[in-house]
Amino acid sequence: VLRSAHFLGVDKVITTGRNSCPLTPVVSKASAGAMEVMDVFSTDDLAGFLQAKSRQGWLVAGTVSCPGPEISPSSDIPITSCLEFLWDRPTLLVLGNEGSGLSLAVQASCQLLLTILPGRQLPLGLESLNVSVAAGILLHSICSQRKGSPGEGKREHLLQDPREPSTTSEGPGLAQHPGLSSGSEQERQNGS
Repeated sequence: VLRSAHFLGVDKVITTGRNSCPLTPVVSKASAGAMEVMDVFSTDDLAGFLQAKSRQGWLVAGTVSCPGPEISPSSDIPITSCLEFLWDRPTLLVLGNEGSGLSLAVQASCQLLLTILPGRQLPLGLESLNVSVAAGILLHSICSQRKGSPGEGKREHLLQDPREPSTTSEGPGLAQHPGLSSGSEQERQNGS
């Protein structure tokens, strides 16, 4: 996920203190070093963080597998194919785990749910993708919208509000992941 996010132009990644893979040297190697050059933050209250960002004008888009019985039909949260999603404001893309997806509390903090529609009828047990594969497909679908946008000369990023400098606070309970230094921090340390 980190490698795909870096490759496709995402500025920041936020992990949760619980229920997330710890960022270890093995993860750094798997990310081909992307973990070392990206801004990676951690929060212990993901739902609270998402609600705070929503109040600041960010779109909080969760992800779900193919719509099915696990998504309540009475839910007020619209489900949209990633191919139909229009990226028109600062957006947080929230990925769930490969088994059960997003928790109900996190899903309730989302304003929109994105899905990847399959190319065929799927048997039970094959209705979702590996989270890394899903992240790559979703990020490519969203980030590729940049190419034809009017602000093409001024590159906007998924996790950076263009109205805020990148050095501003990210919201409640968010901190730079311990032991990581971002590429921008490394440049400041080297005097660049």
